[in-house]
Amino acid sequence: MSEAQVQERFPARDRAAVVSGVEVALIVGFLLVYIWFIEPRSRLYAGPGFVLFFTFTFLSHLRHNDTLADLGIRLDTFGRALREALLVIAPTLVLAVALGVCLGGGIALDPGRTAMAFFWGYPWAMFQQYGLQCVIGRRLAGVISHPVGHDVTCAAIFGALHLPNPFLSIMTFGAGYCFCALFRRCPNLFALALAHTLASTVLYHFLPMQITHFMRVGPGYFEANGLS
Repeated sequence: MSEAQVQERFPARDRAAVVSGVEVALIVGFLLVYIWFIEPRSRLYAGPGFVLFFTFTFLSHLRHNDTLADLGIRLDTFGRALREALLVIAPTLVLAVALGVCLGGGIALDPGRTAMAFFWGYPWAMFQQYGLQCVIGRRLAGVISHPVGHDVTCAAIFGALHLPNPFLSIMTFGAGYCFCALFRRCPNLFALALAHTLASTVLYHFLPMQITHFMRVGPGYFEANGLS
């Protein structure tokens, strides 16, 4: 089959969609392998794992000509993006606080420790939102053109990465969908990470551990619940 025939049967747009789909499959597969098999063996693999992840994503950004603005690494949309994100998550957080108070609460609130947990939690939230919005979300946009279908698929992947924790899987599916929709409306990685950190802190400190299961995923979930 000649090159002209290949291009006729497989248009450039279709080939690009296939490549983007393969990129998503590779990065999600790597994350699942890391969560379930690599990280449980030793924390020593964390550094090389992050280097490998960011090397792959950096090359992907270069290949697709992603700009910093495309990735939400910008300040001009911070205020609007944060306001919209807080409005979206506020009802859930209020409900979580009320439910936690009724059920006896979760981890005791100590101002100093809570502030430190929030401070250290922000980079982790930034990493998760980067992976969801800038990597999985950006590449899936080349595969699924419908906004709702795209956001639902991203949310499903995000939820699956938090298995087998039933609470986190459900919460991250809902939050993932909302955050993807928000990012599409007003892309700002810093604002979404801040809202993500706030939500995680509230859920962890107000809801009982019998519900959150210590916010653990993968094999750590079984360890936290004495099932390993």
